[in-house]
Amino acid sequence: MSEPTDPADLVGRPLAALLAARSGLPDEPMLALRVTLDPRDAIDEHRTTADLVRLGHLVTYARMQDGMRLGSGRAVLCFAGEAGGRARFVGFHRFFARRPGIVPGDIVYDYDVADLFHQFASRARKPVFHDAMELAGLADLAGRLVVVWPRPAMIAVRPADHPALTVAAIDPVAQ
Repeated sequence: MSEPTDPADLVGRPLAALLAARSGLPDEPMLALRVTLDPRDAIDEHRTTADLVRLGHLVTYARMQDGMRLGSGRAVLCFAGEAGGRARFVGFHRFFARRPGIVPGDIVYDYDVADLFHQFASRARKPVFHDAMELAGLADLAGRLVVVWPRPAMIAVRPADHPALTVAAIDPVAQ
């Protein structure tokens, strides 16, 4: 059986099938990261995960991790957690961990996310900050690809080829 070429034909299939159908993606194990706003980090401008997405700050928030769960140099598909066990794809990046205590200047000096950074830093036990380099190959699916996230949803980092990580929908391109 040949692989579907239209991404919409992959609805109901594992995310791994969509990734395999794409050319030009890194030939390495990739991670999927489901990002939700920790209530302890909420501030006036960022009350919900949807606020992070709307303001374009979700990937910046994803770059602030409590511990080394993403490693360094890994290709990461970033998803915004949504209701009903779903997650919406927002970007594909290679994450590089910084040395402990070293915060990227674009986070610490960005007045739009400075309060969010301070909230995170005040509660994180082992704060790790990452630089993120955007990767090619999936940009056309940003904001459109929705997956079903395997239970329990609190496990925010999964291998991108996890068999229960399935394509729920691919929204049409806005005209």
